[in-house]
Amino acid sequence: MIVSRSHLPGRIALTFVAACCMAASSGLAAQGRNGPAAQAGGSPPAAVPVQLGPSEFLNAALHIVAAVDRYEMGDIWDKSSPIMQASIARDRFVGNTAQQRAVLGAVSNREWRAIMRVVISPSDNGPLPPGRYMSIRFATAGQSGITMEEVVSFHLDTDGQWKLAGYTINRTN
Repeated sequence: MIVSRSHLPGRIALTFVAACCMAASSGLAAQGRNGPAAQAGGSPPAAVPVQLGPSEFLNAALHIVAAVDRYEMGDIWDKSSPIMQASIARDRFVGNTAQQRAVLGAVSNREWRAIMRVVISPSDNGPLPPGRYMSIRFATAGQSGITMEEVVSFHLDTDGQWKLAGYTINRTN
């Protein structure tokens, strides 16, 4: 689902693409810049750098965890970054996430704990490809008393779009 909000004067808009395709799950998982092909006078506008704040990523992450609550893991994977799709097969992501999420039961409380920005350089030898990442951590409590940590991560893909790069859920008690 694509949701556009104008943040800049004129017809330049900041577009967010959710990592799942349900209307109730619209939010940010991707960013793109849309502008007029030409303005009066026939020349395109100068490039305007756009910075996303923590609130946009938090809102997008909330849409992702809400989609997980509805067991829409297949839709989430389908709209995710190629980085995520290369790291885990769709059926494995759907099965593992559904199994872990079922342990939690109905959510009684969910609070974000951290929003982290990470830049991985090409010289880093870690498991993640180089690039820009944003991760949002949640402490999520179920009505059963079980508490889990959910982590939603986004990557700025080569097409300039922020897309879901990972979702994990692990029991903390």
